[in-house]
Amino acid sequence: MELRKGMVPLWLSPLLLVLAVTLLQAYSGHYYVIPTSAPLREHASHNADVLLTVYQGDRVEILERTGGGWSRVRVADRAGMGWIPSDWLSYSPDLRAKPMPTYYVNTGSLALHDAPNPRAGVITTLRFNDPVEMLGVGASSWAQVRDLRSNRVGWVPPRYLSPTPAGQPKSSRRGRAPARKPAPQKEEPPAGAPASPRAM
Repeated sequence: MELRKGMVPLWLSPLLLVLAVTLLQAYSGHYYVIPTSAPLREHASHNADVLLTVYQGDRVEILERTGGGWSRVRVADRAGMGWIPSDWLSYSPDLRAKPMPTYYVNTGSLALHDAPNPRAGVITTLRFNDPVEMLGVGASSWAQVRDLRSNRVGWVPPRYLSPTPAGQPKSSRRGRAPARKPAPQKEEPPAGAPASPRAM
C-alpha cells in the first residue's frame, strides 16, 4: 500500500506537467493577426509611434499583456516587436473574427495624416466615397483607418466618414468671405436744377 501511495504522485507529475505546458502555450504561444493590416506600436496606446505594420495571418509571439487589452508581441517570421490590441489576435490560424468595418469618405477630399493631429504630415489625399477600413478611434477622437486603395494607414477626423457611400459630398465647414460693399455711386442733380458753371 505504501508503495502504491508513493507511485500516485509519480503518475500525476507528467499530467501536471502537460497541463502546465498547455496553459503556458495558451498564453505565450504563437498567435495570428486578424485585421488585414495592423500597426505595431512603441507603447500600449493608439497614439504611440508605429514601429512596423503586420498583416492578416502573420504569426506573432505574445511577450506581455496589459489589463487594458494590449499585447506586446514579437513577429515570428521577420524581425520586429511592438504593441497591438489583444482582440486583434487569434490563437488559431483558422479562427477569423469579423472583419474591420468599411467606411466611406463623405467629403470632396480628405487628408490622411500620419498622426492624429491636423498639423501632422499628410500621407495621401482621400477622395469622395473612397473606402477605408476602420481600425479604431484613439484618445484624441481621431479615427485610424487603412486606405483600401493604397493599403496606407493613417488618421482622419471621423466626422468625414460614413458607413455607406454618400450621394453627394458633405460641404466642409469653412467661414464665408465677407460680402463686398457696393461702390459709391455719383449723385445726379435733380431734374430742373441749374447746371454747375464750367471753368473758363
